[in-house]
Amino acid sequence: MAADGNMQYALARVQAHYGRRLGEIDWRVLDASRDLSHYLDAVRAGALADWVSSLDLTQDCHAIERSLRIEWRRYVKRVAAWHPQAWQPWLAWLAWLPTLSLLAQLARAEPAPAWLMADPVCGPIAPGVPAERITKLHGASLAVFEPAISGRLAVGTLWRLHWLALIPRTDERTRELLGILSRAIGAYADQLAPASGSATAARQQLADRLTKLFRAGAGSVVATVCYLALLALDLERLRGGLTNRCLLPVRVLEAA
Repeated sequence: MAADGNMQYALARVQAHYGRRLGEIDWRVLDASRDLSHYLDAVRAGALADWVSSLDLTQDCHAIERSLRIEWRRYVKRVAAWHPQAWQPWLAWLAWLPTLSLLAQLARAEPAPAWLMADPVCGPIAPGVPAERITKLHGASLAVFEPAISGRLAVGTLWRLHWLALIPRTDERTRELLGILSRAIGAYADQLAPASGSATAARQQLADRLTKLFRAGAGSVVATVCYLALLALDLERLRGGLTNRCLLPVRVLEAA
């Protein structure tokens, strides 16, 4: 595809990828896997195979999470490139989502842990204290996050403000649906606050809302954002399945 994609082409691709998502029966098959080896084999037999192609049984949970972040960044940028150029920066900004928690750690005074140092995006600036990290931002992809790393603004707030600023001019219906989408994701974040309830239930509620919005937003870029948000939930569930089996003995999983 050329640098300036085509909306009709993009939405056809998004619809096709949406149709390949795992169903609940598929997830139950994965959940029945009692160790990492069997879990990886089951994932590789399904629609999420590409996301675990670089993983093996020698990697720890940090390496697994790092691999998923890398694959997510690549995938979001590829999906963004399908679309008209005006929409690409806004969609590509979603690639930062799994990295926000790492960026928040860069604002802390304590030394960065080894797993953060190993991250290909945050690792190069992680050594030292926040003031030293800020001096390394010039010309780096993380420069836009300087207000968060310096502690002047929460990283999530900074991300949302920049994302809103990137939205191209569009029709009223699309803006209305994007507003509904933003509120649904905000409600999900609130439900994940401490002692607020089950993360599984909150994830399912958001997935239901996103599915309805995907249908309502058919024919517009809203469908793309809903699909990527649903995929992010799928990857969150995949990440949990992988890291649980990496961290916990088989006997603990069998007793769960």
